[in-house]
Amino acid sequence: MSILQARNEAIIHAPASRIWAIITDISVLHKVNPGVIHASGRMDRLGDVRTCQIDNNGRKGTMTEKLIEFIPEKKTVWTIESDTMGMRNMLKNTQFVFNLEKLEDNKTKVINETYYQPANLMAKIMNGLMMKKMISKAQEQILLNIKSLTEN
Repeated sequence: MSILQARNEAIIHAPASRIWAIITDISVLHKVNPGVIHASGRMDRLGDVRTCQIDNNGRKGTMTEKLIEFIPEKKTVWTIESDTMGMRNMLKNTQFVFNLEKLEDNKTKVINETYYQPANLMAKIMNGLMMKKMISKAQEQILLNIKSLTEN
């Protein structure tokens, strides 16, 4: 079972449909997620797979993720299928989640959550010292990027 490790939310002055269009568009993923250099695949149907070229503070690699939950204009959940950076060796049952809650016609709460379990003692120590903080900071930037892309 996955454990909630990081959670951030933002109120975005845009309809859920506009935000949804951004978070399901593979061609803008590099503008949303600061760690993604390039992405291929699809992000708009249950079971879709995306492959991301990642640059994590100078550490480069590839991550392939699968869309395991998809509720249009409400929720996406991605899990790691494979990676070249050792994430699957450190973290088990990883899930990256977006929840959208319509507040008004032009106002949406976007919640970004990351769930996982540290896979071993070293990962547990690193999680407590730095990983949760790094993920939370990345989530904050992702939400700011979505806000910037949708509030025009």
